[in-house]
Amino acid sequence: MKNPNALKWSDLKTGIFFVFGICFAAYMGLVIGKNSNLFSGVTTIKILSSDVQSLAENNFVSVSGKKIGTVSKMDFERRNGSLFVVATLRLKNEFAPLVTKDAKATIKSLGVLGDKYVDIKTGTAAPVTNGDFIVLETEDGMASLTGNANQAFVKINELLDHLNSGKGMAGRLISDEKMGGELAETISSLKNTTAELSKVTQKASHGDGLLPKLLNDKAMAKNTGETIERLNEAALKTQALLAKLNDEKGTLGHLSSDPTLYNNLSRTLSSLDSVLVDLKRKPGRYVKFSLF
Repeated sequence: MKNPNALKWSDLKTGIFFVFGICFAAYMGLVIGKNSNLFSGVTTIKILSSDVQSLAENNFVSVSGKKIGTVSKMDFERRNGSLFVVATLRLKNEFAPLVTKDAKATIKSLGVLGDKYVDIKTGTAAPVTNGDFIVLETEDGMASLTGNANQAFVKINELLDHLNSGKGMAGRLISDEKMGGELAETISSLKNTTAELSKVTQKASHGDGLLPKLLNDKAMAKNTGETIERLNEAALKTQALLAKLNDEKGTLGHLSSDPTLYNNLSRTLSSLDSVLVDLKRKPGRYVKFSLF
């Protein structure tokens, strides 16, 4: 008779499969949670920063954008009275030689609001070994963008305060109804002036007056230009004549500047006029005719 408490082979197989299932589930949980492979060798390096910009454990580490490891641990450390964060990076051994002792790490973001990761820029020195620290460079990220946005909002608020308080030209336009009305009238007047100028331009281009002819008739425009040139020449000659009149060396200059000469000439002309009058009245006194 079989013992009912004896261990059956089917039960044993079930237990073995159950244990293997638990182990496999634990392995998969570690692989997925730690973002690493338990059966591959790793090299551990570290970075030090006063601000890790929300970098978290299990975020990946890359070289030139390719994943080579993960962030395995992050701890606080105090140095010279200041608090820092030490992030431990686990690198796969196959990629560890790419990271040199003079390499520089940067915390970057996947997109604008994505998770953080560590990107390493390699150098020319020897490869890192377990426990080495590499330099961490800062990069302007969302914090810088947020700071700039805050400054912009502060300036916008100041501008709105000035507008609401009526300071400056824009503020007066908004708060001063009289000034706003005057501005509206000025704009309306400018519109009317523009309309009038447009009408004048149309008349000048297509009308029948002198200006349209000057604009459209090349022959008339040429004649007008020649006439203006002649007038300029006449003006120059007139100016030269006036200069000679003002010059005391010439006869006309003497007449205009010497009163004595002018008076003598005036008396001479008066005497000559008297002689001509007397000659007309009594020609025999001056001219005698004799036939024989």
